[in-house]
Amino acid sequence: MAEVTLNENGLSIKLSLLDSLLAFHGSFEIPLEHIVNAYVSNLTDLELQYRLTGTNFGLYKSAGIFGNPNGLIFVDAVGEGTCLVIETQGESIPRIAVQLPGGQDPNALAHQIMRSLPDSGPTGS
Repeated sequence: MAEVTLNENGLSIKLSLLDSLLAFHGSFEIPLEHIVNAYVSNLTDLELQYRLTGTNFGLYKSAGIFGNPNGLIFVDAVGEGTCLVIETQGESIPRIAVQLPGGQDPNALAHQIMRSLPDSGPTGS
């Protein structure tokens, strides 16, 4: 489980010490300007195909960088529950999927993140 905090400058995703060791990766600090989407997905819908770094114990625990049909994705999840997925641009890992601690609603947080993104301004002429 990851602790996700939204502030005025960006998104902080803090992994526990055990999850950091299993994933071979530390926590993330992502500027709001680099976030392009936030949504909720089931772990099975992420279609993890192969593990590049980290640990994959199937339904017990997945933590690390994986490949899927859309490219690279960092995952920190247990079982088949829902994950908060963050899509980024300009970061080394384009997608991050984490499960939140009990009591924290991933859908509400995804909406809060999307409302916090800077406006890209008008499009078209």
